[in-house]
Amino acid sequence: MRSGGCAVQQALTVEAAGVVKQAVVLAKRRGHAQVTPLHVVNTMLATSSGLFRVACLESHSHPLQCKALELCFNVALNRLPASSSNPMLAPPHSQHPSISNALVAAFKRAQAHQRRGSIENQQQPLLAVKIELEQLIISILDDPSVSRVMKEAGFSSTQVKNNVEKAVSLELCSQSSPPHKKLQRKQPSNSTALFISSHHPK
Repeated sequence: MRSGGCAVQQALTVEAAGVVKQAVVLAKRRGHAQVTPLHVVNTMLATSSGLFRVACLESHSHPLQCKALELCFNVALNRLPASSSNPMLAPPHSQHPSISNALVAAFKRAQAHQRRGSIENQQQPLLAVKIELEQLIISILDDPSVSRVMKEAGFSSTQVKNNVEKAVSLELCSQSSPPHKKLQRKQPSNSTALFISSHHPK
């Protein structure tokens, strides 16, 4: 992999790194020389309960619409040139796809965006900022190749991004708000109860 890509990959959170690793496996299986944003999106769509797929379903609630999106991304991957007709027969040194420039750019956008959004992160070097999966999704949706496929399937990258940001905001609000304390009605003391009964005869 490219040294720049490796350096940025080390700044991914465990969840985001897991997605990228699956995308690398996908690229390797298809015989692609590089891991692109298309591979990452295809990987995220395969997770039924993942944030990206849920955000897409909020834009188009019908499951068949998401199925169409999967097919469109699959077609886009099929259009990418394969480094070998049979990945299993390729030389060992060529079995490790590199990170494409487009994906490295997406990593850097995610880092920059996350750094701006946190005062704590602003005090750290850029490469020390850990990229959350949410920021990775948002930055990948800005990639032209991803936006083009989304549009072909009838989805708006902007709308899906808004859905992701809304989900993150709701999660942050729920984490920051203190648990609601149940209001308990104060029971009258024995002396108060006696006073009430003496002044209100049956």
